[in-house]
Amino acid sequence: MAYKIIFFGSSEFGIPIINELGKNSDFEITAIVTQPDKPVGRGQKTAPTPIKAFFESRYPVLAPEKIKNNKDFEKIIEGLNPDFIITAAYGQIMPQSILSLAKIAPINIHASLLPKYRGASPIQEVILSGDEETGVTIMEMNDKLDEGDIYIIKRIPIEEKDNVETLNKKLAILASQMLPPSLLDIADGILKKIPQNSTLASYCGKIAKESGKINFKQMTAEEILRKIRAFYGWPECWTQFNGKALKIKDAETAEDKEKTPPGKIIFIDKNTIGIGTKKGLIIPKTIQMEGKNEMPIKDFINGQRKLLTTSQEL
Repeated sequence: MAYKIIFFGSSEFGIPIINELGKNSDFEITAIVTQPDKPVGRGQKTAPTPIKAFFESRYPVLAPEKIKNNKDFEKIIEGLNPDFIITAAYGQIMPQSILSLAKIAPINIHASLLPKYRGASPIQEVILSGDEETGVTIMEMNDKLDEGDIYIIKRIPIEEKDNVETLNKKLAILASQMLPPSLLDIADGILKKIPQNSTLASYCGKIAKESGKINFKQMTAEEILRKIRAFYGWPECWTQFNGKALKIKDAETAEDKEKTPPGKIIFIDKNTIGIGTKKGLIIPKTIQMEGKNEMPIKDFINGQRKLLTTSQEL
């Protein structure tokens, strides 16, 4: 008899996990719970979460505004009689009244090596911090912020070119491979819970649009490069050029033998510029001017050469 699962998730991270569970005869996904539709993009058109858009034709999808102190919602979950309640990048703190409805265990899938990087943005934070590895933690869910006991952790290296998008995909695939056998081992009592060492905990909060602003005086070139990769896609990294926002989408670093002042633009050759930082040069490879499409840096230079040579400060 298949174990009944209710999956709580909102982002792309949950898609391969649900796919893997859905094709395994040991499990039955009885419902997916996600965040409500919300306005997105420039036009602010209402759109579903990636989870809802991908799975609403295959599974019952619920999208309550809030789940805490929501008795009607709790009755629905209780009626589904879940063996496991599973959460992955859902977006709301789970109340104990719902977690206790899981007959075997409430499970959280967290994209970090807990207790490091508890909170909302662990993938971005691990890149910002310059760590060499990350991974996935499968844990018992409680009503606190990623503080539950740990069942299993698996690690992967962070490659030099990884950004938040590539790392998110790698971790989602890892989680999808880990979860089915872990659930079976939890049900059979093979996997034992280990309490987290809270003295080693660190936290990461929600990311705001303003988080992407680059401060060349306070940040080294390496820190800026990590920020570009951590905030790839959203909120992206940006500065001001000629009164408009200039996003740096991809970049490299270089040693700054000339000790260029932070924020000053220098020409390295006719198709390459460098920008001074607290230490080292950041060399943009792909940029996007406000109101324009992204472009290679050489196209930007060709279109802005006069400004670049007469006003070389950011």
